[in-house]
This record gives sequence, structure tokens and C-alpha cells, in this order.
Amino acid sequence: MFLNIVLRCDMPKIVEIKDKMGKPTLQEVISRLDAMFENMVYRGEDKLNIILASISFCLSQLSLEFGDKEVAKLVDELLAQYIDKSANK
Repeated sequence: MFLNIVLRCDMPKIVEIKDKMGKPTLQEVISRLDAMFENMVYRGEDKLNIILASISFCLSQLSLEFGDKEVAKLVDELLAQYIDKSANK
């Protein structure tokens, strides 16, 4: 039994995304965050709630990254200032 195998040269080459893309710029990060915020507002979420959740997430990531116990206090103080304002909307 003989098999004919045809190798095609025009087949796309699989390349990992990280090999094609460079390190993101600060402008790219900001642009993507802005687009994400606008999308969530479009879907009906209050922008202040999105901002507060984002701040909370970012500060918790800092806490994990640096193992800083004071960051939790900072998050509580920051959110306490705005939580009443977002509940009244």
C-alpha cells in the first residue's frame, strides 16, 4: 500500500501571539482600559462603579505584588469616600 503525501508550501505558519506583538506601550494600556470602560457604560453599568471596581482591583494587585499590608487599608479608605455616592445614583 502506497500513500501519496503532498506538502503544501502555502500553508499558514503558526506563530505565537507573544512573538508577533511587542511590549505594550502605556498609551495602548490606557486606550484598552478606556475602551473597556466605555463598553461597560454602554452595557448599562454606572461609570463610577466601574472606576471603583478597577481601583480596588489594581490596588489589590499591588498588594499581592509587593506583599504590602497597608494597601488593604488604603483600599478601604478610598472606597469608603465614594461608596455612598455610587449608591445614591
